[in-house]
Amino acid sequence: MSSSSSPKYSLCRTSCTRLVLKWIAFPYIGIRTGGIIPPVAQQLHRENIQRIVREALSLSKVSPSELSAIATTIKPGLALSLGVGLSFSLQLVNQFKKPFIPIHHMEAHALTIRLTNKVEFPFLVLLISGGHCLLALVRGVSDFLLLGKSLDIAPGDMLDKVARRLSLIKHPECSTMSGGKAIEHLAKQGNKLHFDFKPPMQRAKNCDFSFSGLQHVIDKTIMQKEIEEGIEKGQILSSAADIAAAVQHTIACHIAKRTHRAILFCKQRNLLSQSNAVLVVSGGVASNLYIRKALEIITDATQCTLLCPPPRLCTDNGIMVAWNGVERLHAGLGILYDTEGIRYEPKCPLGVDISKEVGEAAIRVPRLKMKI
Repeated sequence: MSSSSSPKYSLCRTSCTRLVLKWIAFPYIGIRTGGIIPPVAQQLHRENIQRIVREALSLSKVSPSELSAIATTIKPGLALSLGVGLSFSLQLVNQFKKPFIPIHHMEAHALTIRLTNKVEFPFLVLLISGGHCLLALVRGVSDFLLLGKSLDIAPGDMLDKVARRLSLIKHPECSTMSGGKAIEHLAKQGNKLHFDFKPPMQRAKNCDFSFSGLQHVIDKTIMQKEIEEGIEKGQILSSAADIAAAVQHTIACHIAKRTHRAILFCKQRNLLSQSNAVLVVSGGVASNLYIRKALEIITDATQCTLLCPPPRLCTDNGIMVAWNGVERLHAGLGILYDTEGIRYEPKCPLGVDISKEVGEAAIRVPRLKMKI
């Protein structure tokens, strides 16, 4: 994509840099299946990737010969989709003799904020999506310290599964929404105090997350309510909005508390500024306004600035991949002129893992009233 292709995005701080990106958004599956179907995603990637790249170049008014490099996500992610993207990109690299910049999916999410805001290193990032949940200190373009991550499933995945279990596909207001959006929408009509779901890992003084146990409790609650209301699985509970509100609130409190500890840890170790610290929240779940408000309570209490990319850049998108390529090109990091042996990696950690050190610090988090 051209650096000057769209003033709306301003893909580069210097007009000379041009990159073509690979990223076809995962197909919209909604709450019918509870998430992404990898073979379907792969097929749609194959069917659309050539057209999308051609359109991107056309809209940018950039010819392949003008490209500075080709940036592509190679890790982590769905193997079937990563394979399609990498194979297509390497064809372009070989055809046009351009440098190749392999991109780490989570690094791209983390650095997106520098496209829309003037954010200097270091800053704290919370990445929450359908496939990931982690806290990391960003010290540079490719310098990350991992403070904590989900020990099981991601919050977006859990929200999708709860929406599916509540059969929100049959709800007239939610039938066209993704699981997370359906829960957020329905929660506005519910009473979050009607169900008392406990946030996970309350005794663990670290920055890790867990959602599978909470999901199990919610599934049991839904089953119990179906029995009480005398309805079969697949029908809409009269208490669906209350359950959605309670689920969303519990997830928000869990995420907020772990993030609060991460801020305190970083400030205690002088890893973040005492007065000008920045928390960046990105990923698909970052578009949930209720969770953002919970995080605002934390940043207000710790004198931090909360920043989120606009919703269109929170979810997986090609712009973040191109921007990460621009950042790496400027920094001279990870630019390959020989792609022999390059492989995609479905699973790949982010940065240096210091989560054990965070746990050993055992920082107590002050209790805050989560009035959202």
